[in-house]
Amino acid sequence: MEGKNTSIIRGNLKEEILKLKQQPGGNISTGGVDIPSQLIALGLVDEFHIVVQPIVAGAGRRFLDNTNLQESLQLKLVDSKVFDSGYVALRYVKQ
Repeated sequence: MEGKNTSIIRGNLKEEILKLKQQPGGNISTGGVDIPSQLIALGLVDEFHIVVQPIVAGAGRRFLDNTNLQESLQLKLVDSKVFDSGYVALRYVKQ
């Protein structure tokens, strides 16, 4: 469902994200496994917000499992927050 702050991309992912980055407004956010992995592989991610949950999963898809990077990403931790639930939110920027 598309709304005021939501866009559904049906064309070339790289071209569409580059168009969105040129528009005024806030951040572009996504979640899940597939789209973020594609955006990272395309070099289109400027900032990473990662939430670590205190759950150990023995199976299933993992973040960046099938991502092919041209080179290693150098990230700098710029913020972190620990929640009462045990979750930890981390914010990294590319160096």
